[in-house]
Formats: sequence, C-alpha cells, structure tokens
Amino acid sequence: MSVRLNSHLSDKQIKLLKDKLMGEAERIRSNFQLKKHEYENNSLTGAKDEVDSANDNILLAADMRFSNRENLYYKKIMKTLSKIESDQYGMCDECAEPITYSRLIARPTSEMCILCKEESEREESQNFYERRSKSLGREMSVSGH
Repeated sequence: MSVRLNSHLSDKQIKLLKDKLMGEAERIRSNFQLKKHEYENNSLTGAKDEVDSANDNILLAADMRFSNRENLYYKKIMKTLSKIESDQYGMCDECAEPITYSRLIARPTSEMCILCKEESEREESQNFYERRSKSLGREMSVSGH
C-alpha cells in the first residue's frame, strides 16, 4: 500500500482541482484547434496587398507568442495531472510541506507553498545579474547579449 503524500487534501478537493485542470487543458486544446482552423482558412484567401500582408504578419506573430505561452501552460497542466495520478500533488517542491488548498484553488499548477514562492521571488528580484526566467529556465542578460 502506497502512502498518499497529498493526504492533507480530501478526495473531493482533489477531484475539484483535477476537474479544474482538465477544463483548462480542454480550453487550450479547443483554442488550438480553432486557431489552426482560422490559420488554414486565412492562408487560402487570395492575394493581399503589402499593408494587409504586413498586418497579418503582426497579428500572426502576436498570436504565436500567445500560443507559445498557452503551450507552456498546457505542459504544466499535464505535469500537474500526472502528479495527481501519482498522489504527489499538493506538496511543495522546495520544503516538502503541504500547499494549502486555497492556494491550489487559486493556482492549481502551484509547485511551491506560498512562503517558498515568496522567498523565491524575493531572491529573484534581488539578483539583478544572472536572472533566470522561471518559466523558460534561461538566464536573462542585463546587458542585452
């Protein structure tokens, strides 16, 4: 018999959080399919003048940035759903203490308790040089290199 690490959460709470995550995943999948369909329909339209083409390119670039963010969020949702299935959901990755239900309801993909997250953000804001993007895991250069 395995020990549930997230035993501070009731089965009802876990189901509610899982349903919320699955709803978000479905929303992202639906939006992706809709955007794909729109892109296919727009690419079939006839020749455009330079201004229309430039405007389309600007909109496409913005749409791609948004889609990239949604893709990263989708991956985080899938990772979180995997943690739920393995009974490891709801525990702080830093201190291994339970993450409060109120925090998980507000941000179901949370991997840190509020105290560890605040400390992490303080450290990040104080480290002006060699900052790391939390979502991308890359160093952010201050000098622009």
